[in-house]
Amino acid sequence: MAMIGVLFFFSASVLYADYNSMKDDFHAYTPPKDFAATRKHDTQSEKLFQALDPSKLGQLKKDHEEKLSGIKALVIAMGIDESAFDRFLKTSSNQNTLIKDLVKPLGQKLSRKELIIIAALRNPEILAAQKKVMAQIQSFDQVMYLDNTLALYASFTGDLDNRVGPLKRKNSIKMAYPSPGLTALKGRIIQNQVNMLTEKMSIVQKKILRDVEKAYWDFVFNGQSTQIIQATIAAFERLEDVATALYKSGKTSFQDVIKISIKIEELKEDLNTLNSKKKNIEIRILELLNLPTDTSLGRAAVAPLPPKAPQAEDLFPIAMEHRQELRAIRFQISKLEAMVEMAESMIESPLTLGFSNYEKDLINTTGSDAPKQAFAMKNTQPVKPFYGVDKPWLAQTRQTLLSLCQTLVSRENATKRMVRTAWFFTDKNRRELHLYQNRILDLAKSALDVSTREYETGSIPFSQAIDSYTYWLKVKLTIAKKQADLGISFADLENIVGRTLSNTRKTP
Repeated sequence: MAMIGVLFFFSASVLYADYNSMKDDFHAYTPPKDFAATRKHDTQSEKLFQALDPSKLGQLKKDHEEKLSGIKALVIAMGIDESAFDRFLKTSSNQNTLIKDLVKPLGQKLSRKELIIIAALRNPEILAAQKKVMAQIQSFDQVMYLDNTLALYASFTGDLDNRVGPLKRKNSIKMAYPSPGLTALKGRIIQNQVNMLTEKMSIVQKKILRDVEKAYWDFVFNGQSTQIIQATIAAFERLEDVATALYKSGKTSFQDVIKISIKIEELKEDLNTLNSKKKNIEIRILELLNLPTDTSLGRAAVAPLPPKAPQAEDLFPIAMEHRQELRAIRFQISKLEAMVEMAESMIESPLTLGFSNYEKDLINTTGSDAPKQAFAMKNTQPVKPFYGVDKPWLAQTRQTLLSLCQTLVSRENATKRMVRTAWFFTDKNRRELHLYQNRILDLAKSALDVSTREYETGSIPFSQAIDSYTYWLKVKLTIAKKQADLGISFADLENIVGRTLSNTRKTP
């Protein structure tokens, strides 16, 4: 007996020493570097699950409501000063006052700044998208009210347990309300749904603002073309006077005078076409601004040209991160993943048999006289309350989830192509504008001056003189067209990338 006690003492002392060393090793343990690097990628997921604490659903709702004012940040990023936006925002609640304040500057000078601000505050599509998000945000209340109601119902309907002694245990947790896990999943589903609609709202916002910019640059081109053609008509009228004088002196034929008159009439008809087209552009602008059709628009103030865009390869990762169409699909995928997880938790067998769930009805008897079977089994697995229910729906949702994943891959590939194409047109318009503005324009003006003097002296035929005037008109119109095309193509590029490419652009 003494020998047994000695052996027991030594074995216990060894075990105790090992336990102490194990504790020391546990406290001294640090994760490897690769593990720490991997954990950095999970920061967003950790924040998501922390935000999905059932007790924080109310704060989530408030955060999403504050995001609805994100149109201001988008407008400021497009080069609009904050004071101008706030000035119009103060009167946005009174439509009559707002229209009165807006019509006055628009009637004097059409500015890109005012157009963007008005569209952001008044466009019906933008306001409708905001209301959709607001409607979906109310779903957070549905989750909270439902769980609160179920918890209250459970407290009133809970049965009394008068047993004492070793059989006394806590009530069953399987059907307890609220269920924190399911509440978090429901909150996660709603949060992804709200995020998806928020991204769709951003898609509408950037589309409307892009349309505003396109209509603005069309209006600018129309005004510049009108001025150029008017100046060209005046130049042709001076040339007509020269041709008439030469004809009277017998140095040229009357055909020169007739050809100039024909060219002047053609240009006057072009002016009528531009005036008619201007009305179409004005109606389009007023539609985007949600203003009355009888609102008068003044002459457009030409905005500075957009900055030079980065290389297309540098824009690929920016578009992958910020393009709202891709972000909406990602939120939809996350929503379906949460729906599948919720369905599996209610239908599929869990990973544990639940032995640690202390049920109030303990299985304390066995054999043929047992009051109930120890565990409800089917195919050697415990049966869930909803086992076999909505199995086809779960399979359908899984296939839909796989389809969305492939759709995301396809859209990501298409985004790179779209970015490259939009960048190509932006770069092309900028290069051609630089070519005509800095090189060809001076040469065309010199050729025009020389041709005019030589024609007056009779050194060249009339055909060469008229060609110089026509080419000078073409160069001026091309410069105006390339300016408008550059503004439009840059707006298209920003629309595809999903964010502004420069927040330092100044706008008159």
